[in-house]
Amino acid sequence: MPRYERFDAGDPCWVELATSDPRGSASFYSAVLGWTLEDMGPESGHYHLIEAGRLPDGGSAVVGGLGAAESGQRASWIVYFVAPDIEAAHARALGAGASSLVEPSDVMEQGRMALLADRQGATFGLWQPGGRRGFDAWGEPGTTAWFELHTTELDEATEFYAAATGFDPHPMAGPPEFRYTQFGPRPDGEDARFGAFEESAWSGTGTRGAAQRPDAEWVVYFVTPSVDEATSRARSLGADVLGEPADTPFGRMANLVDPFGAGFCLVEAMEGAGE
Repeated sequence: MPRYERFDAGDPCWVELATSDPRGSASFYSAVLGWTLEDMGPESGHYHLIEAGRLPDGGSAVVGGLGAAESGQRASWIVYFVAPDIEAAHARALGAGASSLVEPSDVMEQGRMALLADRQGATFGLWQPGGRRGFDAWGEPGTTAWFELHTTELDEATEFYAAATGFDPHPMAGPPEFRYTQFGPRPDGEDARFGAFEESAWSGTGTRGAAQRPDAEWVVYFVTPSVDEATSRARSLGADVLGEPADTPFGRMANLVDPFGAGFCLVEAMEGAGE
């Protein structure tokens, strides 16, 4: 698969699963998405790198990470955003109302990271590139395709992430009950890099259909050659299917919660998506 190279300030650049059962989660996603995982050893707390295939040079296409959640922490996918100056980005997020979970710190020679919670409590990360810029591939089977905040307070989330990332928000047109904002470097919504979707705690839409979902959480879309087959495998392994496979203007999709409580989506591979 081709190497992904575009990492602008504010872009999503890495995803990480925090889970109460790293071994079980690794087995689940390997079966559903075909991943292999590399244990980085005791120095990293047995953090695992997620590999989705091979790059043109023969190296592994690393597309994210998997690690143990803190005691009492709910399983979730965490999205990291590019921060060329992580101290400044961290301060800007705090000024916008975030809470710091992990102060900016070195990750060996790979870069610098920080973890924060937004105003509603959704965990997200900042990444200052060093030896690693971000994920190696995007838009290919087994890799990420889209990054979406599910929230019960879209206006508040829009204000926060516009300030935290520096991107322009662009509300999408739709019926009154559909409220969605895209974020990107252009105010017209073209070239969007991530989105935020407002869902009601009682509507049954999005991840809110599962028991005890939070007020806000990041949901990652992963590419698969067949959404129907991957959804069937996930269900057989204990996932909750909140949204059955369905065709959308953006491809065939399904909405799930893994057996350990982390929400995610599947989207069918589209020709030329990773180019």
